[in-house]
Order: sequence, then structure tokens, then C-alpha cells
Amino acid sequence: MLKVIFVLFTLITFSLTAYADEDVVAKVNGTVLTRADLEVEVDRIIPRMSFHRNVTEEKRKNYYKKAIEEMVNRELQYQDALTKGIKADQQKIDAQAEQFKKRFITEKEYTAFLEKRKLSEDMVKKQFEKDMLIQLISTKIITEPSKINDDELKKYYNDNIGKFKQPESYRLRLISVKEEKKAQDILEKLKQGEDIEQLATTMSEDAYRVKGGDTGYIHKGRMHPELEDTASKMKIGEISDILKVQGMFYIIKLEDKKPEHTVPFDEIKVKLKKELEDKKAREAKEKWIAELKSKAKIEILMNLEPEKSGK
Repeated sequence: MLKVIFVLFTLITFSLTAYADEDVVAKVNGTVLTRADLEVEVDRIIPRMSFHRNVTEEKRKNYYKKAIEEMVNRELQYQDALTKGIKADQQKIDAQAEQFKKRFITEKEYTAFLEKRKLSEDMVKKQFEKDMLIQLISTKIITEPSKINDDELKKYYNDNIGKFKQPESYRLRLISVKEEKKAQDILEKLKQGEDIEQLATTMSEDAYRVKGGDTGYIHKGRMHPELEDTASKMKIGEISDILKVQGMFYIIKLEDKKPEHTVPFDEIKVKLKKELEDKKAREAKEKWIAELKSKAKIEILMNLEPEKSGK
């Protein structure tokens, strides 16, 4: 909810201001969308500081094109909510408007803010209402129908069991250095009982040193063949001799080994549910927006085509 309110604050800061004809960038069934609305939408797509840094004219227009498309989509959703008679909770609207008002230190500061942008409190509440209606109709048309129950989830898992097979994997503790003499010194320390994690942290010369040499689990086929071949023949807890691979000298300890296996349903259930529901929601939204656009009169009044270079 805080994220929604933050977006609304941004929208209110820029939108609903008075506009001239040249400020209108699009119309949706006669409703105007202004340049101020567009700038806010661009900010949501890419941070303002980044937008002005090394952005070509073609990229800039692509950002605007994407922003206008999103503005049009939101307006279509809002209009559909009105058509379907969806009502916003007035108490929640009042509460959000009051929370917005509390951002200002004094009543005078709040009033000055409204006057500068030619806003009224009713206009502020109207913007909150619009966002709430979009959220409500999105929940009704996208979120709720996209829910997947446990039976559907289990059926998908069983029907696609091959997707959940995991290859054999190894977890190593690894030390790599450029000089063979240094590798020999490290190996001698290990033979004398020094801790490989500590030695990896202080003496290794690769990125794994910050984790004490811990590579995490690496699937078979995803490490250098010589390291993998050595690891596959080791026992858990065993430390290798020095291995020369691509100009570096390695010492590895096999911390753990997992055989090829199928990830259990209970282990993947939460992640799988989110993935499937997200996919279903994306498809539902695309279908809904396409249907709304097919019935709407949409006018894009801003030139978004890249300028052709002169001959």
C-alpha cells in the first residue's frame, strides 16, 4: 500500500494541472492526457537523472512511446471501472488524502502547494479515487482469476516433472593463486591442519575469497572440466592436490555433493505458485487491455517517430 501511495504522491505532484492545447499528448475516448502526466510516467520507467545522461533522441522517443502506452492503458482501465460501476471506498480515499496532507509541515504550506499547481482538495481526492478504482478492477479482472489452487499446482508439477530435475552438483571450498610457489605454501599449511576457509579469505586471488572460498552448489557441466573431474572423484571433506587450470593454480575441498534428483513438490511449491500466477496475470492483463483498445478511440497527438536524417 505504501508503494501505491508513493506513486500517487508523484502523480498528484504533476498531474491535474491546467493545460493548453499543446500540452495534450493523447486522448482516450475524449479524455485528455497531458504532458505533465507523461513526464511522471517517464520518471516511473527511468530515473530522471539517468534520462538526461547519454540518452539518444531515438531512445528518448522510445521511452516516451512506452510511457504514453502505459498512460493509455491506465486510462482505459479507469474508464472500464467506471463503466462496470465499481465504487471506491470513500473513507479510504479520505484517509489517503489526509495522509498526503500530513506530508506538509503547516496548513499554509499545503495550501500553497495546491495553489501553485492549480489544484483543489477535491482534485487530489479524485486522483486517489482513480488509482483505487484501477487497483480494484485489476484485482477483479487480473489478480483473482489468476489464483491457482493446490490441486492445479500439483497437476502442473506432475505433468511437467522433467522441468524439476536437477543435475548432480558440487559445493566446493576453493583457493586459486597465480604463483605455484604460493599454492605449494598454502597446501602445506592445509596439511598441517590450518583452516581452508581462513586461508581462502586471506590468500586466495579470486572472487570467492570474500565467501571464504565457498562456491555454493555448482551443477555438473558448469565448471572447468578438470576441476569437475577432480571433484567427481573426491570424497566429502577431502582436499585436492594443486591443479593447474588456465594459468592459475587451484586447491579445492569438496564440501558436499548432491546426486541428480527431482526437486520435491513441497520445496518448489511457493516459488512455482508465484511464477504460474504471475504468468497467468500477465496474459489476463494483455487480453483485457487488447479488448479495451479494440473498442476505444485513442488519439496519440505527440510525434514519437524518430526524425529522418537529411540526405
